[in-house]
Amino acid sequence: MSPEANKQVVRTYHERLWRDGDRSAIDEFWWPDATVHMTGFDGTAVEVVREDVDRYLGAFTDVRTEIEDLLGDGDRVVLRWATTGRHVGPYGDVAATGRQITMRGIDILRLRDGRIVECWSMWDGLDVYGQLGVLPEGLA
Repeated sequence: MSPEANKQVVRTYHERLWRDGDRSAIDEFWWPDATVHMTGFDGTAVEVVREDVDRYLGAFTDVRTEIEDLLGDGDRVVLRWATTGRHVGPYGDVAATGRQITMRGIDILRLRDGRIVECWSMWDGLDVYGQLGVLPEGLA
């Protein structure tokens, strides 16, 4: 597929999953044997992504996402995103704070035949925990 077609696949996937909360996008857009490399969560992509989505959507409401950059080169797409939500449930060890936060990250996705086969995902956890107000003074 062309880089433009791959970018459209990633755009559609990201919007369906993170904007619309459509978890069926995981099975539709990921190869079953795909891998993901995410801070603290290496493993089979489908399960890691499902756990990440459940953790985030279980802790945050009023979720909005924005694609800030979408770049394609060959079989790879770079997605720079920002997702905003209100913290209303446990997020890891952090109890609900009621705060609205914006999480920013970059995903580098490799596609084959219109589906994601590998992903490297990085997001700024220090900034998120600072917005949640759980860091010691001076770290946020």
